[in-house]
Amino acid sequence: MRGTIWLAVVLCACGPTSKNPGGGGDDDGSGTADAAPGTVYMDAAVDIDAQCGAQMENIGVVNLGDPPDLLVVLDRSGSMTSPPPSFPPVFDTKWSIMKSALNQIALAKDMNIKFGLLEFPSDENCAADATPEVAIALNSHTAIASYFNARSPGGNTPAHVALTSAKSYYQSIPVNTAGRYVLFATDGVPNCLGGDPDAASDAQTVAAVTSLFQAGIPTYVLGFGTFGLPVGVLNDAAVAGGKAKPGATKFYEANNASDLNMALQAIAGGIIVPSCSYQLASAPPDPMNVTVTLNGTPVPRDPAHNNGWDYHPNSMTITFFGSYCSTIQGGASTAVNFVYGCPGPILQ
Repeated sequence: MRGTIWLAVVLCACGPTSKNPGGGGDDDGSGTADAAPGTVYMDAAVDIDAQCGAQMENIGVVNLGDPPDLLVVLDRSGSMTSPPPSFPPVFDTKWSIMKSALNQIALAKDMNIKFGLLEFPSDENCAADATPEVAIALNSHTAIASYFNARSPGGNTPAHVALTSAKSYYQSIPVNTAGRYVLFATDGVPNCLGGDPDAASDAQTVAAVTSLFQAGIPTYVLGFGTFGLPVGVLNDAAVAGGKAKPGATKFYEANNASDLNMALQAIAGGIIVPSCSYQLASAPPDPMNVTVTLNGTPVPRDPAHNNGWDYHPNSMTITFFGSYCSTIQGGASTAVNFVYGCPGPILQ
C-alpha cells in the first residue's frame, strides 16, 4: 500500500526561465543544493510571463514508498490521571495530553504509517491483552480516536506483559518489509512481576524489548511526565530496542504537550523513508515543459539519472536521483512542487 501525499502542482502557461536562480552552492539555506555544473538554462533575454504560476490546483501525488508498521504500546495506568511535572505548571492530565498528541500524529501520518495500539493494563490491575486494541492498518486514526473516547486510565504498569504481547502479535501477521516498530510510551516504572503490583519488573521489561529487537522489531521508548523518577530502566530499554538517543538520556523524554508532540514527530520521521519517485494523478501537458523544485529551489532535469530528476511517461512518475534523492529520504525536503508549462533547467 502506498501513502498519498498532497503536493502543490501549478498548471500554467509561461515563457522559459531566464537564468540560474541559485548561482551555485546552497546559498539560500534551503537544504537543497543549487544547480550543478553543466546545468543549462533557457535564453536569459526571454522574460518569464508574469502570469506563470497564477493558476493553482492541488493534485494528489502518490509517494511510491510503502508505509512501515508502528505499534504503540501505551501505558494506561492510574498515574496517567495526574498532570505532568512541568514549569509553568499545567493542569491537563497526562492521559488527555497523550490522547491529543497520538490522535494528532495518527491523523497527520495515517497514509504514511500503519498505526496500531496495545494498552497496558487491559484490566484495572496487571493484565495486557494478547492482541492490540487497535490493529495495525492504514487509516487507523479513526479507530485510535474511538479507543481514547472509550477508555480512561486505571491499574498498574505491566509493561513487560504488553511488550511480550506485541512480539506475539507481530509474529502473527505478515512481515512488513518497509519496517516493523514498537513505540513503548509510559509515564513511570514497570511493575506487576508475577502479577504483584508491588513487584518491580525492570529486568523483564528490558528483556521483552531485547526479544523484540532480536526479532527485527526495533523499539522507541518514550517517557512522558517521568521527570524526577528513577528512569534507568527506560534508558536500558531504549538501548536494548536499538533506537537509543545520543547523550545521557537514551529515551525520548517529554514533560509537556509541546515536548510530546515533538518527540512523536521525531519518531514518526525516523521510520518513514520516502521514495524518490512520485506518481502523478495526471500527465503533464508537455513533459518537456516542466519545472520541479525542492523547498523552492529548481532541480535540473537529468536524463542520465545521476543528479536531478526525470519523468517516466509510461508510468506517469517523476523520480529524483543523486543528492536530491538523498535530500528527500533524509527528510530535509518539506515541499516538492511540479510546475507544468514552465521549462526548467536541464543537465547536459
